[in-house]
Amino acid sequence: MRLFAKKTRILIVGDEGPVLAKLRARIELFWPAEIPMKIVAVFCGWADEAIDSIADYRPDILLLAHAFRRDEKTGRDVARWIDEHYQAPIHVAVHGDLAGAELRQLFEGARCVTHFISGEGVRDFLRDCIPRERSES
Repeated sequence: MRLFAKKTRILIVGDEGPVLAKLRARIELFWPAEIPMKIVAVFCGWADEAIDSIADYRPDILLLAHAFRRDEKTGRDVARWIDEHYQAPIHVAVHGDLAGAELRQLFEGARCVTHFISGEGVRDFLRDCIPRERSES
């Protein structure tokens, strides 16, 4: 184990406090203790707030709400911004209260979105985010 290993930056954005807290707790539960990470959950009422949070925090892993209650823009608009402007590698999962098929349809064509999560989906998403060589060391 390296003393000064780079921390994996994880960002959760959405407009429901209890959902943010639940996702954060699930990540803390499933994240391997030997891999340094920093997790931040940000309440965002508008898609542009989510974009600002992503630009400021520069996450390696993002859990993105599918919609924002105060905004006509959706998580799809945020994903489009990521695809067009975010240069660093990023793993993106969408969370929301829509069925999986509806989420897939909403985010069709979004290159950055690789997962749609609910319940135990957090564990599977995180497993796919951790490079094999890091998780086996």
